[in-house]
Amino acid sequence: MLVGTLLHQAVLIPPLAATTAIVTATPGSPLAQPRHVVGGHMLSCLVCYALLALGWHGPFAAAAACGVACGVVLLCKAAHPPAMATAVMIMVTEPHAAGFVPLLATGAVLLVLVQLISSRLQREKYPTTWW
Repeated sequence: MLVGTLLHQAVLIPPLAATTAIVTATPGSPLAQPRHVVGGHMLSCLVCYALLALGWHGPFAAAAACGVACGVVLLCKAAHPPAMATAVMIMVTEPHAAGFVPLLATGAVLLVLVQLISSRLQREKYPTTWW
């Protein structure tokens, strides 16, 4: 929340809330690995801003963006279901990239780092495959 306050942006977006659930409840899952969390959100974000730049807007564009983003993350082996919600959210709300992309990246990386530290403190294993 501090990051969002400093940037005057809403930081607690629903896709990151879902990511929090996956990372904390199932840290051993492949979907909770850093490459999936960070990569999935950022790839979905990239797809959406590319589609917005091409003039795609509205609910049908959101559905198409979700499908395209899903395909891209699967091809890149960075599947993360909440990232599909990120795609829909970007297409529906069309936030300015300059403010939203750094916020999304910071949120995803912070979630991974918090889980990494928590796992180390509890002497649990957390996947550390970044790429």
